[in-house]
Amino acid sequence: MTTDNKILDAAFKLARTPDVSPSDALMDRIMLDADSVLADTVPVAARPKQSIGAMLLDVIGGWPTFSGLAAATVAGLWIGVAPPDTLSDLSAGIWGGTIEVPLFESDVFAGLEG
Repeated sequence: MTTDNKILDAAFKLARTPDVSPSDALMDRIMLDADSVLADTVPVAARPKQSIGAMLLDVIGGWPTFSGLAAATVAGLWIGVAPPDTLSDLSAGIWGGTIEVPLFESDVFAGLEG
């Protein structure tokens, strides 16, 4: 065996320790502490009933998060209804042309005749 292997074997031998289990005195102290904590518990008051809207608001993070979602929704709707010219130029550059889809089969009903 080389000296490197002897050093590694010695290191592995030191690393192998027998299973260590806690002493009975330690386990008794842990159980006494657990019993004292359980004896001191105070019943928790029930939460008042909330409406579904209040629960959803809590789930998303409250009013600050809701206001951000509302702003993003309005901005997305605005960009979708009246896209800026640069967006049309960008899409034409990427896809080669813009496609306009009429809202109805004939735009006469929407009052969009040219």
